[in-house]
Amino acid sequence: FRRVLFRSRLVGSVPIAWALPQSTWPSIARSASWLGAKLTGKTTASVAARMKRALGDEGDAKAERLAADLRGARYEVALQCLRGYRPGGWHPRIVLQGREHLDEALGRGKGCVLWVAHFVFAPNIAKLALHDAGYKVSHLSRPDHGFSSTRFGIKWLNPVRSRFEDRLLAERIVFDRAHPAPALMRARKAVARNGIVSFTAGAWEGASVVEARFLGSRIVLAQGPVWLARSSHAVLLPVFAVRTKAPDEFAVEIGRPIDTRAGATEPQNHAEATRQFLAGHDKWIEKFPGQWRGWSSLQD
Repeated sequence: FRRVLFRSRLVGSVPIAWALPQSTWPSIARSASWLGAKLTGKTTASVAARMKRALGDEGDAKAERLAADLRGARYEVALQCLRGYRPGGWHPRIVLQGREHLDEALGRGKGCVLWVAHFVFAPNIAKLALHDAGYKVSHLSRPDHGFSSTRFGIKWLNPVRSRFEDRLLAERIVFDRAHPAPALMRARKAVARNGIVSFTAGAWEGASVVEARFLGSRIVLAQGPVWLARSSHAVLLPVFAVRTKAPDEFAVEIGRPIDTRAGATEPQNHAEATRQFLAGHDKWIEKFPGQWRGWSSLQD
């Protein structure tokens, strides 16, 4: 049932993405995602509860609204991808900040690793901003990246998203969870060419992880970006991408380098790099709590 529902929703989204102005997308996406949740029995209760506990001053109603906004924004991402296939493509307004950090990193000749915070619009917006600025990025991707983790979805639905993104990338490096080493070696070769390799922050990319305290809970992050930067002597930069005001206005910020050699031991290096990366989240989550996808990853 879920497979049929999602396929129908994706097909039905094409005229919305192609014909309607982007200003209408948030309300449509919120309604469509609410209906889908009702039909499948999924709720935003757990995400809203984590928001309320972490943010403290958020009331129940506001936390529920933010959680619903996040669910709707995930549907908007599909509309963005579909709009990209329309003649003329999709060209939102994006302000790219901090590119001097990326230019300085590349100027060292050792390549650069981008650790992209898991905000809902980041997968599309960060790639688009970097592509339009003339950077060629190799992105490390999980096998089920896209709209669905089912075998049907991976084969038939997810390519709609990945092919849109691939237009913006130098290459996509897909790793095997059981055998991640070949993908990481391929990423290392890209960095060795003084290239740029990006990772989306999460617990799914790589076998080595660090558990850290964050927002009064615990979060687990894979250490592929830290490992790659350390082993290649490359610069590790955090990246944050959010929607700012209007539905088609976004900001991408490349932060200052993360120190990957601040600890006395290897585990301490990874723990400190993770701490620095998470510390950069504070201002973005405070301002855009309904866009951070990490809420569902927080552990009690």
